[in-house]
Amino acid sequence: MSLYDNGDMNALQDIHDGFFDGLLLSEEKTAHLFLRTCAGQRSTVVLKDVERMSVQNFMQGNIIFDVVLIEPSNLTIAHIEQAYQLQPSQTELAQKLLEEAQQRKLLVLEINPSYGAEFTALFGAVEILPTYILPGATSQVST
Repeated sequence: MSLYDNGDMNALQDIHDGFFDGLLLSEEKTAHLFLRTCAGQRSTVVLKDVERMSVQNFMQGNIIFDVVLIEPSNLTIAHIEQAYQLQPSQTELAQKLLEEAQQRKLLVLEINPSYGAEFTALFGAVEILPTYILPGATSQVST
């Protein structure tokens, strides 16, 4: 799996050929991503302080090739173009947004598919929960 150094993401090390089951956005600028391994183990990836997000080709049975977390120092214009859905002709804007993202120490999470959904988000912090958890839930949902 293609993960940069981030201990929190180690919980997803068996996600190749797993499933991107869903996504829930909340008013608090958070996104809950519901992922499942091919063995059926469920996880919720909670992205906090979401600045921008792009989801394309979400289908029934989204199969994950890999999940990639990009640290601020490794962000590129391509990550910004994907998150903001910019055109190649918008290079100056992409460069400005890249500099702002690096100054604010924002991260990028990519879910690259074998089939289905492509996901890119620019955000401030991430948390991995061991099952499917909805925003504001006071107890964990059983798997």
